Amino acid sequence: MCAIRFTLLGAVRAWQGDTELRLGPPQQRAVLALLLAAAGRPVSLSELIDLLWAADPPSSAANIVHRYIGALRRVLEPGLPSRAPGRWLIPHAGGYRLAAGEDTLDLLRLRRLAGQAAVEQPPSRAVALYLEALAWCQGRCAGDLAAVQGHPAFTAVDRECAALADEAAEAALAAGLAPQVLPALRRAAGQEPLAEPLQARLMLLLAAAGHQAEALAVYETTRAALAEGLGIDPGTDLRDAHRRVLSQQVDEVQAEKAEVPRVVRPAQLPADLAAFAGRRAEVARVSALLEEPAAGAMVIGAIDGMPGAGKTTLAVHWAHLVADRFPDGQLYVNLRGFGPGGALGPAEVLRGFLAALGVTPPQVPADLDGRAALYRSLLAGQRVLVVLDNARDVAQVRPLLPGSPGCMVIVTGRNRLTGLVASDGAWMLTLDVFPAADAREALARRLGGDRVAAEPAAVDEIIAASGRLPLALALVAARAAAHPVFPLAAIAGELRDAQGSLDAFARDTDVRAVFSWSYRMLSPPAARLFRLLALQAGPDISPAAAASLAALPARPARALLAELTRTRLLTEYAPGRYSLHDLLRSYAAELCAETDLDGDRDAAASRLLSHYLHSAHRSYLLLQPHQRLPGLEPAADSAAPEQPDGYAGALAWFTAEHRVVEAAVRYAAHQGLVRYAWQLAYVMTPFYQRSGLWHDWAATARTALDAARAARDQDGQACMHRILAGACFHLGDSSAALAELERARDLLARLSLPAEQAYLHSNFGSVLSRLGRPEEAMTHHRRALELYRAADLRIGEAYAMAGIGSCANRLGQPDRAISSIATAMDIHAELGDVYGSAGSWQSLGDSYQLLGEPGAAAACLERAMALFRGLGSRADEAGILAALGDIQSG
Repeated sequence: MCAIRFTLLGAVRAWQGDTELRLGPPQQRAVLALLLAAAGRPVSLSELIDLLWAADPPSSAANIVHRYIGALRRVLEPGLPSRAPGRWLIPHAGGYRLAAGEDTLDLLRLRRLAGQAAVEQPPSRAVALYLEALAWCQGRCAGDLAAVQGHPAFTAVDRECAALADEAAEAALAAGLAPQVLPALRRAAGQEPLAEPLQARLMLLLAAAGHQAEALAVYETTRAALAEGLGIDPGTDLRDAHRRVLSQQVDEVQAEKAEVPRVVRPAQLPADLAAFAGRRAEVARVSALLEEPAAGAMVIGAIDGMPGAGKTTLAVHWAHLVADRFPDGQLYVNLRGFGPGGALGPAEVLRGFLAALGVTPPQVPADLDGRAALYRSLLAGQRVLVVLDNARDVAQVRPLLPGSPGCMVIVTGRNRLTGLVASDGAWMLTLDVFPAADAREALARRLGGDRVAAEPAAVDEIIAASGRLPLALALVAARAAAHPVFPLAAIAGELRDAQGSLDAFARDTDVRAVFSWSYRMLSPPAARLFRLLALQAGPDISPAAAASLAALPARPARALLAELTRTRLLTEYAPGRYSLHDLLRSYAAELCAETDLDGDRDAAASRLLSHYLHSAHRSYLLLQPHQRLPGLEPAADSAAPEQPDGYAGALAWFTAEHRVVEAAVRYAAHQGLVRYAWQLAYVMTPFYQRSGLWHDWAATARTALDAARAARDQDGQACMHRILAGACFHLGDSSAALAELERARDLLARLSLPAEQAYLHSNFGSVLSRLGRPEEAMTHHRRALELYRAADLRIGEAYAMAGIGSCANRLGQPDRAISSIATAMDIHAELGDVYGSAGSWQSLGDSYQLLGEPGAAAACLERAMALFRGLGSRADEAGILAALGDIQSG
């Protein structure tokens, strides 16, 4: 079990190993904060109650505190039996004590270092210890808990930190090391704007560092704050410091005393990749940064992208191209943000950079701020190119920025470092997989153009199997280069035999290891979601679907998607649409299979299919109101289907999700989840009909029909034969449509699906009418009308009356047709069915055309077209435009 580490000087936090613990709601964290501030001293129950409620505690206050203590015990020691004493929270004389030591609590470590510094000689060594102690002061004590600010226990700790900063400043003045302590003192003084001794010491330190104007500004700011906040004038300390700065009685640090090092010219760039290929547009975009930099600004370019996209290769290649434009040298570091061994801290990086610039070890400041200040000072006025490779986050990068207008920084990382854009004016480039032409060029550069040109089909297969990911292509090329007599078709065959796993890429460098560096950085919930995303059969996923997949509320699911996107394991290629690269999907699938606990994978797959089915069904009802899907079961537990807003929202949902739903049909069919397969295909029908995606309609229906046949699901077979008939009808194959309807009729004769029987007769009527058999069609429409009325399907009555009217038109009886169509239109209006109304206006136009009234016919068709256009039904709109053309030409 890893030791627990606590922080109090700033936010109240705790870690076990590298995992941060969730400490609960604010009041529970406040209890922990007071125990930490006591630093091992017992805290009575009454002290804890006073902290939470002051003078007005509830009658249950003691019980509430005990519950908070119990909850904290479970966080700190999850396996602790209910009445066991435990290691951390120990009952003591009606209160509690937290058993923290110097190795576990920042406050105690600060006190140890401060005690050593107070007796340390020479003063320069004392300054180093003071700075190490002050590094633990990351803000006000328990600064993330607003409700406890002002409590004596925490203000005492704040005063202790302020006194420590004052002692550090005094030692720095004695040792001539004012610049090293200045950042820490600025931070401490900023937290205590009315602390006159601290502000006075800051003034003296600024003057000693050569910042006399800033020292005088501190005086004026503090004087104004005292007058406004307390109504008093500056005291003796502040007035004396002001007098000394004005009369220049503070000795500035002399050059020989500060031992400013000599800058040397570093040349740290790694070797360029000899086989570098493609990326011409990206190189041009990065090069453009140098052409018109903002006036007086350092140029920063940030390259992000998924693992294996070639970020480092591009950055190093580009750096070599422009190295001659930076005569003062090039600095390079691999920050190891996503590699084995842990990320490099900026203090460690700066020590290396300072050494490269000629700073000897004794001259390197002890703290991060001191190192960063010296680094910026050395690069002031220089033209240096800095490449920060494999960065984890902005906090790791920002101390490494030179600050000089003549310098340029290139940062690479899997995370999108948007903070650099907001605060530092960085320019960002997201690196995607290779375009096909670049992928082919990359193989040719590694294997030779003749070998690649000789087997174009095998090369295409290799590129496709590698997902055009540069790392994967490099691994395959290395395999092929090691065996120059192997035909590329054999290499392609190895990839094919791997069947979507990563085994074919596990050669000298395993792509799994590269992916794992990002995976290990994830929080446990994000890692679980990444694994489960392998179950998404479609090309992308929405936040709502991800929430159902992971059985989470919407907001936490979005946060996890953002975490996966930051680490580039997931790509948000459009707002709210997230996709996995094929190789990352394979990696996620392997992890999902290895770590499936208590059937989590199967339950997640069921939730996801249920999400899509019920979201699609709600959209279906908005496009096709008052109709019924046979046998729909309730949504799975923890699935949260979407509810589109109105007709337009339903159409937009289908437009965004139809490829995903089609993939879900194929997945459900393959997994034997037959009801999901055919019901999803069923509810897609109105979208297919109105968008003109008739070939997709037919393919999806056939997939579901085959699954229903294999499972002997007669309900599914009957419905899918009828749905497939609709696709054949719209594709112009009325004979095939009739055959499918006859198969559906044979099955429905044995089933109790009255609504489906009624729909079947309506479909027969439409097909037979187009086949030139209007009398038979009329019979089916009338039978449909009877069945609709028996099933209390009012919308069906409208369809049947419209069908009767259409048949009357074909029989040359437009007056009779107009009467039937008018009845249908009344029902559509009553039900608010705009699509049905549009169809009726179209049929009415046909009637007036038969009556020899083209003007009235055109008016009806234009009314229908306006309705179809408003509904986004492009296929119907196109048909009416053709009919209007016929009227115009007639």
